[in-house]
Amino acid sequence: MTIICLYSCNTTKRTDTKAVSDNKNNSQTINSEKMLEKGFIKGTLSTNKSKDCPYILTVEKYADKLDPINIQDFFKIDVPEKVWVKYSDLRMSSRCNDARPVSIQEMSKRVD
Repeated sequence: MTIICLYSCNTTKRTDTKAVSDNKNNSQTINSEKMLEKGFIKGTLSTNKSKDCPYILTVEKYADKLDPINIQDFFKIDVPEKVWVKYSDLRMSSRCNDARPVSIQEMSKRVD
């Protein structure tokens, strides 16, 4: 009798874990759709060795690399790798050789 009880409890736990995982994936998809509707673009931040432009932003929509000049306005300490971003181009000389300068309008951490 005890074995049947333990087996049924373990089966229920696995089902609940799968349901939670499915709900999390569904909410992330909805979140992505909402962010895209609001005009955000998926971006990836990487560190750069140049002291003039410490971060490079690569967006999925375009193939070019961007230099977010005001990133410290959004993230003071820990800069995430994946972000949602809205930006505008800047007409100024570039701080780094391999990226063009942009001003970040809105930015938030992206969870995939």
